[in-house]
Amino acid sequence: MTPIYFSDCLTAQLEFLGKTQDHGTLLVADENDVIVAVAENAGDWLGQNAKEMLGRPWMALFPQIHPPSSLSSFEAIGLSGIHLHPVRINSRSLIMARHRTGDHVVVEFEAESETNAFGRDRGAILAACLSQIGRTDSEQAAAECLMRFIAMVTGFDRVMLLQFLPNWHGKVIAETLKPGISGYLNHHFPANDIPENARRLYTRKLQRLIADAHAETVHILSTRPEPVDLTYAELRAVHPVHIQYMKNMNVTTSFSVSVVVGDNLWGLIPCHNLKGKRLSFADRQLCEHLSRIAGLHMSGLAQLRHAKERHTHLLMRRQLRQDIQTNGANGPTFQRQLQQIRETFIADGAWMRYQERDFFDGAVPNAQTRTTLLKWLATQSPEPVIARHELDDELKENEELRKTASGLLRIELNRNEFLILMRKEQSAQMEWAGVPQETAHPNDPKAALTPRTSFETWRQLVQGIATPWAASELESALRLRTSLNEVFEFLELEQQSLTDALTGLGNRNQLNRTLSGVITQYEQTGGRMAAVMIDLDDFKPVNDQYGHSIGDEVLIKLAQRMKALLRETDVLVRLGGDEFAIVLTRVRAVGDPERLADRLLNSISEPVLLDNGEKVRLTASIGAALYPDHARTATDLLHRADLAMYAVKRRNRCGFELYDRTVSYTASRNTPEPPR
Repeated sequence: MTPIYFSDCLTAQLEFLGKTQDHGTLLVADENDVIVAVAENAGDWLGQNAKEMLGRPWMALFPQIHPPSSLSSFEAIGLSGIHLHPVRINSRSLIMARHRTGDHVVVEFEAESETNAFGRDRGAILAACLSQIGRTDSEQAAAECLMRFIAMVTGFDRVMLLQFLPNWHGKVIAETLKPGISGYLNHHFPANDIPENARRLYTRKLQRLIADAHAETVHILSTRPEPVDLTYAELRAVHPVHIQYMKNMNVTTSFSVSVVVGDNLWGLIPCHNLKGKRLSFADRQLCEHLSRIAGLHMSGLAQLRHAKERHTHLLMRRQLRQDIQTNGANGPTFQRQLQQIRETFIADGAWMRYQERDFFDGAVPNAQTRTTLLKWLATQSPEPVIARHELDDELKENEELRKTASGLLRIELNRNEFLILMRKEQSAQMEWAGVPQETAHPNDPKAALTPRTSFETWRQLVQGIATPWAASELESALRLRTSLNEVFEFLELEQQSLTDALTGLGNRNQLNRTLSGVITQYEQTGGRMAAVMIDLDDFKPVNDQYGHSIGDEVLIKLAQRMKALLRETDVLVRLGGDEFAIVLTRVRAVGDPERLADRLLNSISEPVLLDNGEKVRLTASIGAALYPDHARTATDLLHRADLAMYAVKRRNRCGFELYDRTVSYTASRNTPEPPR
């Protein structure tokens, strides 16, 4: 037997096979109602020689039937633009179906059902379906309800609900079976079972009948060189691969109903009968109606769910923006918001890099594995957002990466900064309906694939796969990228306004902001802090003797020395010229500012070695005031620390003074003492 190759089916234009099934016949008329194509079996159904029908006007052949061009005259209009009409030809009662394809009309004939073309309490079934599906609260529940109605209408031996997963392989999530019929619940079918070219047709035409896998196909005779487009034809022939597939499953009649949500193929309801079974036009149309009802409801549910998800993500982004802009780009803020981002995206781990600092939340890989991950990401296409729910084969060998980051959502930010969300591996044993692929010639590596001969359960341990990222999450990731970049740009501009250009320390604006923030916090929680003012003694001669560039060099080096003596929670700023200030947080004892001043004075007095080998020696005058001991506002605290520093100036310099009431009268520079 000549092998039937999958490769042929995967690339075939299934709507242009030029053949029909034999449970009916087909004619094609042009815009002038002239027959331009006819199925070879037309004579058996219509009582006229098929070849002799080519090129003849419609009215010469069927004067009792309105010509194909007059679609508006048809009594009943079905779905997918198909018009239905009962006719009697050659002493036979037939159902005629017509639809347009380009400039032509395809006309099909089938035997009329015993129950009449529109029988079976169609309205009652539609009403019941509408009611029951309308009460479901999830896409899966709605699809399962649809499957039960399809099973009731068709009466087939096996009816399955096959949901398409992100890589387009399908999983049977529900089924109904007659006694003695084997089932495939929770089994997976590979994507090639329903390839892309077939899925495209399933999206356009929602129901498809294969009446008899053992019947011969019928060729279409045509006067035109191009094949007839049979996308919406009821009788469209089946590719030999699929026929062989049905035979291997011991299925004679197959009927399928598409589940389309929006414009996307969500799933498929395959119906199998082991023996040949008649399914009328009316029943097929009814199933298509039911599918459309379910699809509309599922679309509404999906839109509602996406709206809720978008709202949740919107609130997260607003909170993030507000928190960072209010509290600044500091570690606690980033840590707090990174946790919120991770939880909103239902991720197991999060990693953000900002200004060469790394922030983590949840389960993340170790440092070595993170380096491996970044190297792999660097090889990917430069996209703002990269989403993966399955690791590449070369990465699956890395157990650490597989367990922590089989799912990745990388959001590229500015300046080599990024946010990576991670999902753990969902290791599971997957059940397949047979080994996914078989070769015609196992010893020939070039042999094409053929339909598998067995559908016995085949188990596979799946690793390196995580829960896929939803479309709403990808949309939110792009919006989050925009929000983060805007916030970081705002912070950068704000930081410039708060930064001393020479030393890189904060400036007076930063001092006022920091003092106000700490005081506000301590008003609520309690605590003591100090404002420390530092003025370098006799710095002007340095500029005069060495020049301003050398003076700037000295200021930079002294700033670095002072900063090295502080804790992470303390803030050093340059007020201008040779003046500095420190916000000393978490003061435990009144003597803490003096102990810090001693270290500062010792460090400042150490000679500053210039690039030319000369040494510059300086001293400083330092004053401090305590919150809440000496003042309760930022303005008063700075003023009184300044008074204490000038008291040292008046006292021969190079020393320290802690504010008290006498300082205000002996050291004030004609500045009134604020009331306590």
